Amino acid sequence: MTDEDAKLSLNLELLYPEAARRVQILEELRRSWPGVVGVERARHSMPYNLGVSAISVAVDDVRAVDMLKSVKGNILRALRLRFQYQPRGEFELNITVGVPARRGEVQSSHATNAADIQISEDELTERMSGAPETLPEDINRAITHLKIFLEKLK
Repeated sequence: MTDEDAKLSLNLELLYPEAARRVQILEELRRSWPGVVGVERARHSMPYNLGVSAISVAVDDVRAVDMLKSVKGNILRALRLRFQYQPRGEFELNITVGVPARRGEVQSSHATNAADIQISEDELTERMSGAPETLPEDINRAITHLKIFLEKLK
């Protein structure tokens, strides 16, 4: 077997057991969310991140913010009793209006503008000229195109 055939496999649960456990707790909490905050509050909210000492909850309406703030203690109690979650330091309830984008996703405001971005062949060729000679042309082209695109996206 050559080095190219060898594959590296990482078990993230072994590397980051506490973070993996919080992900499992969050999944279970989502399933039992109506039982924790009540059916009416659960209709307008959903937890999306569980940190070391904080939970982040998305709400669909500003009016739901106050409704959730009033059950912060219930949320913490459920985390402690049902899931043996112990926050480090002061427990925080972070509430976000609207569903936040996942990492790596383009925000919707950028998505509509992305189609309008035009990159000319001359502009691309000019910017590619400063790359190292050892860089393959197709990779140089792709990287340069991405750089120009991201600059214009801002």
